[in-house]
Amino acid sequence: MKKRWRSIPCLLLAGCCWLLMGLQTAIAQVEKGTLWRDSVVTELDVDFGDTGFHARWLFHRCICGDLLIQVEQVAPDGVLSGELLMVNGKVLLSRGFKQQGPDIEPLIQAPSLMLQLAYAMLNRSQPKGPYVVDGKQSWNDKEKHRDFKLNTGLATGVFAAPWTVKGAGWKTDAGLRRFELVFQFTNPVPENPKRTDSITFTGKLDFRQQVFPFTESTSLEDWRMQWTSRNDRESIPAPAGLTLKALREQASAPSM
Repeated sequence: MKKRWRSIPCLLLAGCCWLLMGLQTAIAQVEKGTLWRDSVVTELDVDFGDTGFHARWLFHRCICGDLLIQVEQVAPDGVLSGELLMVNGKVLLSRGFKQQGPDIEPLIQAPSLMLQLAYAMLNRSQPKGPYVVDGKQSWNDKEKHRDFKLNTGLATGVFAAPWTVKGAGWKTDAGLRRFELVFQFTNPVPENPKRTDSITFTGKLDFRQQVFPFTESTSLEDWRMQWTSRNDRESIPAPAGLTLKALREQASAPSM
């Protein structure tokens, strides 16, 4: 009897482990109908042709609607690095940017614009979304007549036709996709109306739900904040004692 009673918990434990593994696998899968922009964490490396500008951004979306961006940008005039936190789409916070001026909104313009461009190019390359990307797929698309226009609400961009997007996408795990894209567009100048420029994107998309890096009790005292919803043009130090939960409540108030 002792052997029998010892074996039952082992069988139950094995069964529970199997169920948990199955549940985790199901959660990690990219479901049919998932959009490229549904990625929870997006790692994006961007090279702007031969301009000397390179950026590495990590975007983490919270199920609550917040967006955390880790910034590392290299340009001919210097290096820019730090963190940005957009709360409820209404208030922007920053920390770690030694070069930042009083207006911190420009800090989010380039990363938000390039993120939207990357998602748009992925959608153009594989409109069925990440669900259908398993083995490596090669992509090549061209638009001869329509300019490509972007508007993130914080920044706008226009890339003149004709433009092309070439590259590849592939699956690295159940909930992960990687991609490489080269976006080439017309950028005319008076002396050369047919001049072209290019942007190279390399990235990883993680569609698995994850814990947001900051909890509701996180203190914001070492951040600067600026209400974009109020069209503020200067940031201020976050008030002493302000937590992320309290700021979310302020940003959710009807008057905000």
